[in-house]
Amino acid sequence: MNQSSWFSIEDLELEHQTSQVNPPIIKERKLPEKLNMDSILSQYKQIEINSNLIKYIVSESQTTENNKQINVKSKIKLKCEERDLEGNLANKGTNNIQATKISMASSIPYIQGLRSAFLTMKEGDVAWFKLSNEQMYTEQEIASGISVQNLQKYFKIDILEVTQPELPIDITSLENRLKQLELFKIEGNQFYQKQQYQSALLRYQRGLNFLEKWPKKFEDNPVAIEAKRNSLLVLSSNKAQCLIKLQDFKQAISVLEPLIGQMRNKEYEVKNYYRLITCLKEIDEQVKADFYFGQVSHMCQLSEDQKRLFKSIKQKK
Repeated sequence: MNQSSWFSIEDLELEHQTSQVNPPIIKERKLPEKLNMDSILSQYKQIEINSNLIKYIVSESQTTENNKQINVKSKIKLKCEERDLEGNLANKGTNNIQATKISMASSIPYIQGLRSAFLTMKEGDVAWFKLSNEQMYTEQEIASGISVQNLQKYFKIDILEVTQPELPIDITSLENRLKQLELFKIEGNQFYQKQQYQSALLRYQRGLNFLEKWPKKFEDNPVAIEAKRNSLLVLSSNKAQCLIKLQDFKQAISVLEPLIGQMRNKEYEVKNYYRLITCLKEIDEQVKADFYFGQVSHMCQLSEDQKRLFKSIKQKK
């Protein structure tokens, strides 16, 4: 038996690892530093968004998914080409217009200035916008006397990706409360798999904190009672394993000892006895280690491999 398998997380779902082939490098064309803006924009359909903003549609995505439409809470990945009234390329410090990620909730003047433009777009859209510079300055800057009258800017915006913030789960129902508990476990397992034990520990602890706020209305529900009990044991067991990986053996013992009796006939009962005994031996608590060894050695369901494993840790000095 591989001894390391006894120090694994309960219900850990390993993600299938597939080999990734590096995609070919595509060189983007170098953008001309000057364009005839009137000629460029004349070929596109024109829509007046407001008195300071005109949209010129280059191409529109055919998607009808609402979550691909930009709203005030969206996060966006885009490319943006900026030009002035004379058609001069403003962001010409690079040969390529780099993809940028922004949040619509940002208070950055640039984003706020283009807010109305973004809200008319969705993932996959490409459009030119002509707007007054006034929208690109804060009220304080305008009040300071910056001359922005009769100046215009042009932006070609390519929306590559739109993501929406995840809505919190409504945990008033038992079904959703159990889903949230499962999420804590899954997130913890993912961190554990990456050997990020401190982050995994925090996720399991969040799940245990969530259990402490269990609603009284579920106290007489047999399904809720059993689900709560199972979640407590699994999250505690996984928390203890993270503590072992972090070599905090005393804290791991404090987690395992109060619950070891409640793990009777659970598939991970023997494994947690092994963890507990190993931790006790690590801190030279030999008397306690022998006590728990005596309990586990009487279990008739122990396999021959398990018996040999426990014998080896008992003999370990």
